[in-house]
Amino acid sequence: MVRKKSERLLQLKGHHGFVVAIDGPSGAGKSTVSRQLAEALGGKLLDTGAMYRSVAYFALKEEALKEADFARIARGLRFSTDPKTECLLTNGEDLGHKIRSEKVSDMASAVSVIREVREILTKKQRRLAKEWSRRIPVVVEGRDIGTVVFPKVPFKFYVTADASVRAERRYEQLKARGVKVSFKKILRQHESRDERDSTRKIAPLKCPEDAVVVDTSSMGVAQVVKFMRDHIKAHVTLPNIKKSS
Repeated sequence: MVRKKSERLLQLKGHHGFVVAIDGPSGAGKSTVSRQLAEALGGKLLDTGAMYRSVAYFALKEEALKEADFARIARGLRFSTDPKTECLLTNGEDLGHKIRSEKVSDMASAVSVIREVREILTKKQRRLAKEWSRRIPVVVEGRDIGTVVFPKVPFKFYVTADASVRAERRYEQLKARGVKVSFKKILRQHESRDERDSTRKIAPLKCPEDAVVVDTSSMGVAQVVKFMRDHIKAHVTLPNIKKSS
């Protein structure tokens, strides 16, 4: 029997561990918001996008072309978190900006449509979140978290923004790193990726029916985090939840 959302929320009273699903298109601010929300809740972030990017990164390193090779790479990756920084570690390493290039992003989008890769990573995501959420809140960020990976969790948010706003944010990020790229090119990349992600046959990007939609086009990160934290706090009491500044 599938429990209604209200029933799932009722069961949270007095519990410290639960999963928060955050979905949305690329560049909407999911990663930054998710990381700060996890901190505000005294929990952990599970960045599933970084997991796909890790597969893409190693696939590019060995010039993998076959789906079987992508699946082999995904199967061999071990994910954990750095106890000091809480960053996701891949085979014990923080890949950082290595997995944030446009080349890796494009490969990650291609890798994410491979059924076996998704099945492998979904199992790893569920295992990690289940283990962590026994003790603390876990914020899981991606594109199919509330629809496929964790369809029954009590808290779901869909973070979005206009494509032009998302492209501008990415443009400023790359410019700050000294990367030369045109705004129009980044906008085209965002629109193309949105199309691929939302129309793919396997776990397409879509807003969960029971998710709270948060449009960040005119909102700052602090505003978004406060909104989400307040929504969660209205349903569950956490002694270690941080106060807003």
